[in-house]
Amino acid sequence: FGTSAQVGLIALALRCLDAAGAAALPAPCAAPVFAFLSLRSRVFSCLDNRRPDRASQGGAATPQDTKRPRWTPPGIAFPIIWSTITLLRTISATMVWVACGKTFTCVPLLALMAHLSMGDTWNSITNAERRLGVSFLAVFGVLSTVYWTVYQFYQVKAAAGLILLPSAVWITIATVLTGTIWRINKPLQPLWPVKGDGKSASMVLPFSSFKR
Repeated sequence: FGTSAQVGLIALALRCLDAAGAAALPAPCAAPVFAFLSLRSRVFSCLDNRRPDRASQGGAATPQDTKRPRWTPPGIAFPIIWSTITLLRTISATMVWVACGKTFTCVPLLALMAHLSMGDTWNSITNAERRLGVSFLAVFGVLSTVYWTVYQFYQVKAAAGLILLPSAVWITIATVLTGTIWRINKPLQPLWPVKGDGKSASMVLPFSSFKR
């Protein structure tokens, strides 16, 4: 429900931009919209989407009591990787926006919004609820939506799909990392939520905080 609601709210916001005549704007004006959504799509979510507190985790993306494989990238690498992905998303989405007749609610861009929303849901499961097993299962939703978005972008503008492709490569690596973390932390956590385990994240109002 949370993911669907988030996609719906983002789509509504983009539809309002279309209705307001955004098509008359030059291409560079769309870039800030996609940059904001890439960085802060979680403000549209009704789930607790707090990010990892790296200061309390020794700079790592996971709590210190969570085992990580030796090949896990250092903590400092993650902000660099995600900043690069944000740039690639912004550039490719702007190209697709132009190719789609400057329409924000075209199918390829809505595919990107679904991917961002799925990523926020995964973040809630991973960082707010700390469910390693469910996180591993949910990351395949993030993985499938990013490849679907790359495909949709490529169909409209080949260069845009290729620009976004490194994002899919990274999420493939992240999927393996998520699965490995789940596997090496014993006892294995279940792949589905367990009622009454006390881990369920609280629901929040969309836009209630831009600091989540």
